[in-house]
Amino acid sequence: MKYIFNITIILTSFTSTFAWVSDTIYVASWNVENLFDNIDDPDKNDEDFLESGNKNWTNERIFNKMKNLADVISFMNENKGPDILGLIEIEHKYLVEKLIVNFLPNRNYHVVGYDSPDARGIDNYLMYDEDIFELIEYNKIPIIFFDEEYTTRDILHVSLKYIDEIIDVFVNHWPSRRGGEERSNPRRINAASTLKRYVDSLSVDREINNFIIVGDFNDEPDNYSLNNILSAQKLNEYDGLLVNLSWEMYEEGIGTHLYNNEFNMLDQIIISNGFFDKAGIEYVDNSFKIVSDDFFIHTEGKKKGSIIPSFEGGKYIGGFADHLPVAARFFIVK
Repeated sequence: MKYIFNITIILTSFTSTFAWVSDTIYVASWNVENLFDNIDDPDKNDEDFLESGNKNWTNERIFNKMKNLADVISFMNENKGPDILGLIEIEHKYLVEKLIVNFLPNRNYHVVGYDSPDARGIDNYLMYDEDIFELIEYNKIPIIFFDEEYTTRDILHVSLKYIDEIIDVFVNHWPSRRGGEERSNPRRINAASTLKRYVDSLSVDREINNFIIVGDFNDEPDNYSLNNILSAQKLNEYDGLLVNLSWEMYEEGIGTHLYNNEFNMLDQIIISNGFFDKAGIEYVDNSFKIVSDDFFIHTEGKKKGSIIPSFEGGKYIGGFADHLPVAARFFIVK
């Protein structure tokens, strides 16, 4: 009974199940900042997120966290919710399933993903609307470190069929910068190399490369891991497989995560050249955005424009997350 926690949720009587009709596909990614249960997992360092832990992670706080996440998710895509959503920092799959059932009843969402070897147990998952996409397969891509005892999140790869084409989505959460840039940078380079080998191999097998790479990379577009190893290029300069849609905003000083009063563009969407071939599924020009609204961001002061987190300065303030979501749109050429 490990994955059951005692929260009583009263839902309104309204539910709706229907096939969603849209001219575009809305894809988003969000690091939701520690969606944990409050049950001790002896194999993970989750002690902070127990009722007796220093986060005082009660059922009430879990309920509030889920409701806040659902409010932002429902706000996306002009209040219709995303069609595909990569989720980062989730302790267990069942938490996303509860989020869907209890707070997102108006879409036929399904979630896939795995527990990973990350020491804290924060994993990557993908949520998608089953009325729009057919699940072909999903698997995990381990990031192996041969020269040190270190574990991190697996990369999640999900293949979805949309009409007659396959979309391959990769959800990432690369190693953090904890311990400093010099020590941590090789770990993210390792993650980039792992992903690069995989997508290059997959591009040989796919007739059309519809790759969407999302997540929290803990690096910015011009860092070596993304710019040189993964070779995720600027939209107006690309001549290879991958394009990083966040470059323009990054160069304007815009970002998703506030650290030391500076915004960092850690959360990105990278797509393949198959979305620019003027056939099948195409990227909607200038549709990449950082999802933001006054109801979940700081509207004044030094933190203006940043999202309101669950904890601030170690104190619980009942907010949303510590990263803003990112999103982009795609359409079918007719």
